[in-house]
This record gives sequence, C-alpha cells and structure tokens, in this order.
Amino acid sequence: MVEFTEKGYLHLTAEEAARFPTHTVIALLRDDELWLMPVRRAASGGLLLKQINRRGDRSLFVEELFRDRPGGYPVGKRSGRWDEERGAFIIPLEPARPFRGTSGTRKP
Repeated sequence: MVEFTEKGYLHLTAEEAARFPTHTVIALLRDDELWLMPVRRAASGGLLLKQINRRGDRSLFVEELFRDRPGGYPVGKRSGRWDEERGAFIIPLEPARPFRGTSGTRKP
C-alpha cells in the first residue's frame, strides 16, 4: 500500500522500495496510472527514494508530475503492484480528487 501525502510525496514501504536497489526511479504517468521503473545505475539520474524511517520505508517527491493531469494530484492510500512484464511498479490513480498542493491549486 502506497500513500500520496498532502505535501506532494509518495511513500513506499520498505518491501515495495526493495524493487529499486539503486534507490532511484523513473516516474511516468500513463493514462490513469503512475509507473515507477528502476534505474539500473544511480549515475543515470532519476528520482531519489529517500529513506524516511528505520524500517527502510522510502519517499519521493511526485507532485510536480501531476501539474497537467486533469484529475489533479491524488491524496491518500492506493494499492500498487509490481508488473514483471513491464518491469514497473504500477499504481492506479483513479478515483483522484483535485488537491491544493505545495505549488498551487490543481485544476480538476
């Protein structure tokens, strides 16, 4: 279970974050899903998964990805799943609700 926070962060459990051994990801919005894909080498770039507690749960800032999304930035918990065929951790986003985030009002 992942959580989109009101401050624009996506929290992953340590178990979910273990799919990303370099602690960096590529994040893509595809239709009504957020895809997180591992980066093979940290030097290649990507978004950093920051450790947020001793359990190894991690967090990354994703709010800026939702700037142009009609549904806005989702807040709350969502189920995610690893898709072996696509090599991505996929998080369904619907139903989304508009959210006033850290960088302004989102349009519905």
